[in-house]
Amino acid sequence: MEQGQTGAIGFREVDRNGNAVSTEDSAVTAEEPGRRKALSVNPFIAALWLLSALLIGGGAWVFLNANAMVGPSAGGMPTSFLVFTFAPYAIFAGLAALICLLLWHALQWQRGHR
Repeated sequence: MEQGQTGAIGFREVDRNGNAVSTEDSAVTAEEPGRRKALSVNPFIAALWLLSALLIGGGAWVFLNANAMVGPSAGGMPTSFLVFTFAPYAIFAGLAALICLLLWHALQWQRGHR
């Protein structure tokens, strides 16, 4: 049984049954009808981008609309006080997530361009 080698090291592609796959066969099977293509975007990273934007935008919106949110309370702790308390932390968490996402994208880009 003779197997073709590609490259100087001698790696070859095999199918599920262990049979050698030629380069012509792999081009044909890559475009099989009925198979869905894999997502090119990681849905978890997309959700983190959305969460980061919502945290930064929501915290900034609270500070920009501070005058409209102040009013009389019916007893107990007013909701506006809680919103103002958590707004700086929301902006900080959003900025931290943004920096982490940019670092992750930079590492992925660097890994792809080596």
